[in-house]
Amino acid sequence: MSESVWAQTDSPVRRKNRFDGLHELFAELAASYRPDQLIFLCIGTDRSSGDAYGPLVGSRLKEAGFPYVRGTLEEPCDAANLERITHALPTELTVVALDACLGKPGSVGRFLPLRGPLTPAGSMKGTFSPIGDYSVAAVVNVYGPRPYQALQSASLRLVLQMAEQTAEAAREAFGMLAFSEPLTETDKP
Repeated sequence: MSESVWAQTDSPVRRKNRFDGLHELFAELAASYRPDQLIFLCIGTDRSSGDAYGPLVGSRLKEAGFPYVRGTLEEPCDAANLERITHALPTELTVVALDACLGKPGSVGRFLPLRGPLTPAGSMKGTFSPIGDYSVAAVVNVYGPRPYQALQSASLRLVLQMAEQTAEAAREAFGMLAFSEPLTETDKP
């Protein structure tokens, strides 16, 4: 998903449904739902530094004790299985979708938290349907003429940092377990 694609559908309603940051999004979720009423859909693959944001977050959320997480480093939710996974999501759970995106140079490193869905693979001109009751798009690199290359060449350090910030905000809001240690570039699966 690219920020420019995300912004094209901007409307007064969509602007109203934006959160100022991750902490506001997760605070609302924690005030409205128990962890067992949510499912985190962490979209991406570990085969691309930029697109690894989702699986990195998913692995951290699972480690923290969230009961329903789809998309981890061990079992990514990527273009090959996204439709199958989304069709199998329990309808009684509130979906929180997380994915990497590309955006403007000044937006790299920022989050786009929203009370509403995101469209996976928007920057890649994917054909996936919007997903999520809530969503977080992480701007991992600049959108340009070669979006696939931009995702491939995103800073791993930045992606690790953003994944850590996201998982930590969720963990703090719900009072879940602390992580053993932060993710680093030298961690090996």
